[in-house]
Amino acid sequence: MTGDVPKQLLPYGGATVGAVAVANAVASQLDRVVVVVGHRAGDVGAALAIGRAEIVANPDYRTGNMTSLRVGAEALADCAAVLVLLADMPEVDAGMIDRFVDRWETDEPWAAVARYRDGRAHPLLFSRAALDGVVAADGPKASWRFLDAAGDTVASVTFDRDRPRDINNRADYLALLAAQQIPD
Repeated sequence: MTGDVPKQLLPYGGATVGAVAVANAVASQLDRVVVVVGHRAGDVGAALAIGRAEIVANPDYRTGNMTSLRVGAEALADCAAVLVLLADMPEVDAGMIDRFVDRWETDEPWAAVARYRDGRAHPLLFSRAALDGVVAADGPKASWRFLDAAGDTVASVTFDRDRPRDINNRADYLALLAAQQIPD
């Protein structure tokens, strides 16, 4: 998304897109929350340093989003599993995140994806073994290609709703704003 303001800092829900996404993660049952920042790392990191969120910088962000996954995986090297969330998907709430935590605690799947009425999307859960494999992948949509190649070893966490919006352009952002529920 182009413009003067990084999409994580666009206004949303009384905060910003990224602040809502991080606050949802912080409010969940996750043991740790690591936020990887790249472009304008100082500004974005300062805005997303919410509660127990740990900010780590990705100096190689210009070379693709897999570099951010690698930085996050390194920061979480001591974890048995990692849930990958996107800071431009503020509609993924703490309850949805907790469903993944519950799935991990119940049967420790090798990997799991979110399934919605209209298809699959983030969050993505990777066990340590799966994460070690996915960080070696490269290219466009590397995580999804890795999961597709794994076939039946990938579990699902199913939600009875449409996919949360992923803010990739101005039209996505405007649709997010139009759909936001404003309390009376």
